[in-house]
Amino acid sequence: MIAFEHVTKRYGERLALDDVSWRMDEGECVVVLGASAAGKTTLLRLITHETQPTSGRVIVGTFRGGRLPRGHRALLRRTLGIVYEDFRLLPDRSVFENVALAVRIAGRFADSEVIPRTLRALEEVGLHQHQRALPAELSFGERQRCAIARAIVNRPALLIADEPTGALEPRSASEVLDLLRRIHREGAALLVGTTRPEVADALGGRRLTLVEGRLSEAAAHPAPSGAAGG
Repeated sequence: MIAFEHVTKRYGERLALDDVSWRMDEGECVVVLGASAAGKTTLLRLITHETQPTSGRVIVGTFRGGRLPRGHRALLRRTLGIVYEDFRLLPDRSVFENVALAVRIAGRFADSEVIPRTLRALEEVGLHQHQRALPAELSFGERQRCAIARAIVNRPALLIADEPTGALEPRSASEVLDLLRRIHREGAALLVGTTRPEVADALGGRRLTLVEGRLSEAAAHPAPSGAAGG
């Protein structure tokens, strides 16, 4: 599903990733753990082709590295579910409209499917009652769940989440982690970048550690028993 082959990324003189090689298979749960500025967001942005490696190759499914044409980049991102650290919700659109837009942009579904697909995703994340609200009217935890609904509405094979609990108080963080575990149990591969060891512990799966752009792998950690929640 994903493979990095000797990937290095520089921003001017700053080395963000240093000769990184790793792979992720379909259906896996992988957590990338590292301090701020360790390279986690760069790694995730390379997968979505928001940036390009300085050297090496990134393979995502059938997209095999290189600078993809704009249309191919858009197609790649439509096959992924992406939850950004800053949510990236449209402030002038309701919760429903933010999620429905992802269905329309995908271009794979009839107009008649937009409403039921959107409502199903909002029900799954517990926001059905807030579908008419604007993002500014939501708590941080609710905005995160809206971002997750938008990411899963098209049923992607891979869900990518960048610091999914970073701005959340403990209860909301626990609810979001429960939701991510449930999505993974239902078959989606899950790739999470975080600074928090407790997030990696809660999600289980395979753990990669980034330190100053260098990647290492720890043993797999099963999610705590009884942590299925939600």
